[in-house]
Amino acid sequence: MGDNTLKFEDIKIKNFRNFEDITLDLSNKNIFFGLNDVGKTNFLYALRYIFDKDIRKHNLQDSDFHNKKLDKPIEILITLDISDTACTDCQKLRAQLKGALLSDDQKVYIKLQADYDRKEMIALPILYWGGNKDKLQEMKQRGYLYELDYVFNVIYIDSYVDLYSLFKKNINLLIKNESESDKDILSTIQNTVDDLNTHISSLSGIKDFEEKITPEYKKFRSEGISVSVKSEIAVKGLYSNIIPYIKQEDDENLYPTAGEGRKKLLAYSIFDLLSDESAEKKINLFLIEEPENHLHKSMQIALSQILFTDSKYQYLFVSTHSPFILYEMDNVNLIRIYSERKITSASTFYKVPDNFEKNRKMLNRSLSEAIFADKVLLVEGPSEQLLFEKVLTTVNPFFEANGIYILPVDGIDFNSYIDILDNLNIFNVVKTDNDLRKTKSNSVYSVLGFSRCNSIIGKEMLPTKQINQNDINAKISLYNDNLATLNHIREKYTVYLSKSDLEHDLDEVLHDRLVEYLGDTPVEYLQEAKKYHMVELIEKLTDADCRLIYEHYNFACLKGVVE
Repeated sequence: MGDNTLKFEDIKIKNFRNFEDITLDLSNKNIFFGLNDVGKTNFLYALRYIFDKDIRKHNLQDSDFHNKKLDKPIEILITLDISDTACTDCQKLRAQLKGALLSDDQKVYIKLQADYDRKEMIALPILYWGGNKDKLQEMKQRGYLYELDYVFNVIYIDSYVDLYSLFKKNINLLIKNESESDKDILSTIQNTVDDLNTHISSLSGIKDFEEKITPEYKKFRSEGISVSVKSEIAVKGLYSNIIPYIKQEDDENLYPTAGEGRKKLLAYSIFDLLSDESAEKKINLFLIEEPENHLHKSMQIALSQILFTDSKYQYLFVSTHSPFILYEMDNVNLIRIYSERKITSASTFYKVPDNFEKNRKMLNRSLSEAIFADKVLLVEGPSEQLLFEKVLTTVNPFFEANGIYILPVDGIDFNSYIDILDNLNIFNVVKTDNDLRKTKSNSVYSVLGFSRCNSIIGKEMLPTKQINQNDINAKISLYNDNLATLNHIREKYTVYLSKSDLEHDLDEVLHDRLVEYLGDTPVEYLQEAKKYHMVELIEKLTDADCRLIYEHYNFACLKGVVE
């Protein structure tokens, strides 16, 4: 997180919609994800009820109370860190708080409380704030504006933002005619409009209508009057019919209904302009709901780059179902909202490791798909991924729909992924090879696979003494000597070490079939061009082969993630 910023710390929500009592850690850039109907939109509304005057003025209804528990208040409490005295946003907030904050207070607490009024059948949201959580002051109100509304500006972009209504609602902010030449142009327009009105009023159809309507009216009132129809197109309605069009640079044709994706990106551009209008005076909060809707994959990735690299989006809250929106994420708080017995959450702060800064997309692509799963099987590379997807598709055709994802780490250490998955409370299983590595002396070999397992489980459970042999028999002997411990690690830590490697383990299960499919030396054949030869093999594997693999000890990781 950059310096010189106000910092969002956490939010507590009680008795609001589907949140009974939940605390979420926050940062300045937050990504909310989870299945449908677990509360991502409701979380954004919790933020809006505090910061968005347009939502707050509608008050709260009985349906906003968790399970309609009307005897308890709705409470939403946000903690902000304002310790950075050089930060202009912190200064803006301190200036507005005045007496509610002591000069040495480092944090600001903003609280919404709403008690249900059974007589009025609504709950009025009351805001409090201050530097002491236990002694908050009620916020002063002017009309329906609270003091908070002079500091924060919410830019809420819903998943189906309407470009045209957005444009018309904000047209006077977006289009301003303030130059000297505009006065002459407006005068010319006024004269033209006057002529237009005169011409319209002189049309025969209008004259005919006037002649017919006057005697009808006189049946009710026989005063000396007549009914006249006048056109009143006015300069003040100058913008009432203008519409933003999208056109190709080499094409003069206009396309007012150009694809929903382009219209959505144009809407984002308008929101950007609106945020610029208030950036000097206020702190802009961007609340964005499912930005992927109507956007092709490539446009989602482009939007990801803007959201996570443009300094304009300094305070960002995004709900999404799409991994593509996360391709460029960095310095973000990942928040998974899920339901067990009740709605709960888990979160972790994610920063792209330094060695991937130049190619964060490669790392984020794998990670962003995995975090949308409920169970993840981590494997070393594409060979394992291809084989295991084939087996699981046969045994459990809907494994992906059931929330299972196979993630190849491609040489990246397992721990980077495991830490994030564990922090998000996503169940994960590891399958890794029993590698040996030559040491500098060349006469002994380090037990790399054992060391990797120890690192993953966080304790020295397997021996790391070097051995003096490096072949398949040495690996299997090492495995068998530590079989009880390895089985315990499987059961307790869901880490599955191969007896040797993928190809030899597979050969033990299906040797005769592999010879039939690939020739007399199937292990060597599979290892010499791993990915390509594995593709060749899985096209030949039968359902019976796949079930043998699934049921075998060597590949118990598959049952481990499915069952």
